[in-house]
Amino acid sequence: MAFSLSIALFSGVSGQSVDMLIYKDAFTDDELCSDSFPMKLVDDLVFEFKGRHVVRKEGDVVLDGSNPSAEGEDGEDVGADEHVERGIDFVLNHRLVEMNCYEDTSMFKSYIKTFMKKVIDHMTKEGKPAEAIETFKKKIQGFVVELLKKDRFKNLAFFVGERMADGSGEGQVCIVEYRDVNGEEVPTLMLIKEALIIEKQ
Repeated sequence: MAFSLSIALFSGVSGQSVDMLIYKDAFTDDELCSDSFPMKLVDDLVFEFKGRHVVRKEGDVVLDGSNPSAEGEDGEDVGADEHVERGIDFVLNHRLVEMNCYEDTSMFKSYIKTFMKKVIDHMTKEGKPAEAIETFKKKIQGFVVELLKKDRFKNLAFFVGERMADGSGEGQVCIVEYRDVNGEEVPTLMLIKEALIIEKQ
């Protein structure tokens, strides 16, 4: 299974039971990520998850650029007899679906306006205090302004969960930023905290 695979990679503990936190969309119940990836909470607003580009075959994970085939020294048989998939690990694990339409700034602005209202309504129904809601409004507006800066927006990609992709609800669009870290591209997933349900698995 993809989740047990992630635990093996990041926990560093062999043969030991590990509780994992699953981050679900509060509106669609889609599983968007888990704490098996390096993560942090930024400004009590956005969870960031660090991913990496991988190549997978028969449940194995091989770093991108390596030969994913178990046979053939010259790599001629790569993908000949087995399915090989390439992508970002958290995207593959949680079956996120890329939505290029949000690369259009007008489309993204339309989405984020509707989404912010939906989150605020959700916070109100959950009984969050007015002060917390006002703080969220200010923080999310600042976050969006930063994302929309031209030099940053061009490095973003957008994904949704399986149910949202199937039209079974409107929830959170997963924002992935391709960041340069010491000369290496690090895909970083950003999820709004208040639009998530966190479950232990």
